[in-house]
Amino acid sequence: MRLFFFGESHSIKKVAEIFRSRKVEIVDDMRSCDVLVTDELVDGELFGKLVVDLSLLKDVSVPFYRGKTSHLLSLIVFLYKEPALSKVLVLSESTDGERERLFLDVLRSEGMLLERIGWEEYGELLKKLAISFCAGSLVDDSMLGASVFPFVCSKGIKERLWELGRHALKDLPETPKEPVCADRALLWGEFGKLALEPSNLFEMRQKIRVIDFLILDLLKERVDLAKKIALEKKREDSPIDLPDVEEEKMKELLDRSSLIPTRVRNIFEEIMRLAKEEEYRVLKISKTVAVLGPAGSFSDEMAVKLVGSRIPLRYCNTTDEIIKAVESGETDYGIVPIENSTYGTVLPVLDALLSHEVEVFGESKLEVVHCLAAKRKMDLKEIKRVYSHPQAISQCLGFLNNYLPHADIRYTSSTSDAVRLLDDESAAILSENAARLHGLFVLRKGIQDLKDKNITRFYLIRKKTGKMEGRFTSLFFGVKDRPGALKAVLDVFASRGINLRKLESRPARTFLGDYIFFVEVEAPLGEEDLRELDKVTTFYKVIGVFDEVEELSVYE
Repeated sequence: MRLFFFGESHSIKKVAEIFRSRKVEIVDDMRSCDVLVTDELVDGELFGKLVVDLSLLKDVSVPFYRGKTSHLLSLIVFLYKEPALSKVLVLSESTDGERERLFLDVLRSEGMLLERIGWEEYGELLKKLAISFCAGSLVDDSMLGASVFPFVCSKGIKERLWELGRHALKDLPETPKEPVCADRALLWGEFGKLALEPSNLFEMRQKIRVIDFLILDLLKERVDLAKKIALEKKREDSPIDLPDVEEEKMKELLDRSSLIPTRVRNIFEEIMRLAKEEEYRVLKISKTVAVLGPAGSFSDEMAVKLVGSRIPLRYCNTTDEIIKAVESGETDYGIVPIENSTYGTVLPVLDALLSHEVEVFGESKLEVVHCLAAKRKMDLKEIKRVYSHPQAISQCLGFLNNYLPHADIRYTSSTSDAVRLLDDESAAILSENAARLHGLFVLRKGIQDLKDKNITRFYLIRKKTGKMEGRFTSLFFGVKDRPGALKAVLDVFASRGINLRKLESRPARTFLGDYIFFVEVEAPLGEEDLRELDKVTTFYKVIGVFDEVEELSVYE
């Protein structure tokens, strides 16, 4: 069987590629072929040849070729990137059974679904293809016209499709040059009707196969878009992982679905996770860091100082959420405040470290410097209201009393809330980092009462690895309720010349009066030290051996 292909459409080229890959002989001269494959009207001697007509306008091509040959196979071929997604509609069969069978067998072997249709079905199909063509042209959407654009190679076909679509959709311009306002949802509904309903089990399974391939292609397209978004985020220095945004997306998806919500959530969480992994990969980020949000907080400032960028950060609403994210493996590292030189230990963090399986592998310090910022440059006497978190206000009372006694002090739950409430007559107390982030004008720097003394110390945590390296050790322990029990523990450290940096008692959460202790010591405790501790405690739990860290590497 020798084939000759005549035409310039996408369909002709793709079918030629299929037969070429199957090593079927393709000739360059129509006179020497057995089978002519074309989507155009070909004049010439066709006697004895099988004509495979791929033209879309069958009401023109079929009568034309029937007047020239009795061997006519008229097909409409929907070709996609994956042959298994493709479909062949057979409108007119030839009297040449053998060559027709050989031709169609090649298409079947590629996984294409063959289906015979009549002229009435063809008329409906052409109308829907015309609607799709018009819709895709009007809104410049290639996906809407994906089923018909492979056929469009001549002005005549375009004009015919436009005319058919114009009559079907009504009130369209005479040519597709001027775009019009169109409801994409309705157009997609028309496009969806192009798929014929399966009539038997084989066709149903084939349609599922097609849907699965389409889902796979759409997933790839989603991931490709995510990679482009990652590059934009790098330019803007914004985090890839945004749980609040993802939750909004998830709610929107669940509201649109009648399927089991938990299953739908699981599916889309995996899709989002896949996209984020690809975003991190394209930016060569191998580790992620959970930190107390929002962007602009002092925890955020500490993280940016250590990591050098916000891209690997995941903002959490509570320190407990950070520790759980690290423990579960959702993030690789966490940064949590453990104490402030003014307010002491951050007790919720201390309690969470006892109850979760994470380890401290480093610490870092940040000087807390508060600024007064506003939406515009203004004199202090113009300020009528000052917004900020209660802790920030309490640390700046001296400045407020001396320079802003006339201003109304208003408390907010976060610096982000303070920024949101700003108007032209108010100011906010926040870090210089937060002021820059929100595009505010800094009126005064360093307005906190304690200059160079307001320091917050942070722990760097990770999932338990068992690695114990560093100059400091943090641990919890319990003792029996008897005189001298705590002294016996302290004697273990004293006898070895180990200095204590910190000693705290916390309720054991068992009975009233029961306490456990937290201690930081200036030494890496060895096996012998721990054996001695075991003798004088009811339990102990080492949560980390660490050093002070200046930089946290998250890149490959």
